[in-house]
Amino acid sequence: MPAHNPEHQPRHLLIVLGDQLSTTAPIFDDADPKADAIWMAENAEETTHVWCHKLRIAFFFSAMRHFRDTLRVRGFTVHYTEMGENPADDRGKNFAEILAKDIQSLK
Repeated sequence: MPAHNPEHQPRHLLIVLGDQLSTTAPIFDDADPKADAIWMAENAEETTHVWCHKLRIAFFFSAMRHFRDTLRVRGFTVHYTEMGENPADDRGKNFAEILAKDIQSLK
């Protein structure tokens, strides 16, 4: 996540999950790239709570990263957490842990 910039406190922090990768989703109806920020995160819990093939997980994270890049091209600040090779080294094991840390860094 980028360092906090106190001069750019987001008006809204829009949470986008991996199954919501569309700029036509209702969350973007009033979104302003100059005023709002996007939050997205990969986490180990998403890869283990329901069994799925490793290839599906790779495609899922790839789609999330491409969407993140699309949002950045459109001018949004995107706070994105990638899952590392070793989940024990990640910033949190689930969305709640990662989001709590990110909200603290945005204050």
